[in-house]
Amino acid sequence: MSYYKAHHLLISQASLKGRLQLHFLPGYAPELNPDELVWNDAKRTGTARRPLRTGGKLAEQVDSQLNRIRNNPSLVRSFFGHPSVAYISDL
Repeated sequence: MSYYKAHHLLISQASLKGRLQLHFLPGYAPELNPDELVWNDAKRTGTARRPLRTGGKLAEQVDSQLNRIRNNPSLVRSFFGHPSVAYISDL
């Protein structure tokens, strides 16, 4: 969690009751964000590997790559098992 004021408002409105554990993150820390692991995978295995053909649409290619990731639960779980985001879960 960042120190952004809007995020603190959400905390004060949440009923925590011991079910959540808050992690205060720096304002800019992409290495701590699992979304970055998704984008890295998409770039490494998808769009960057297969350049657009004439008339191809980038949005369609990116959507296809993200759908491939979404339909692979073990890959998605692996993002949360990465050491940089181990704070998120106890997998």
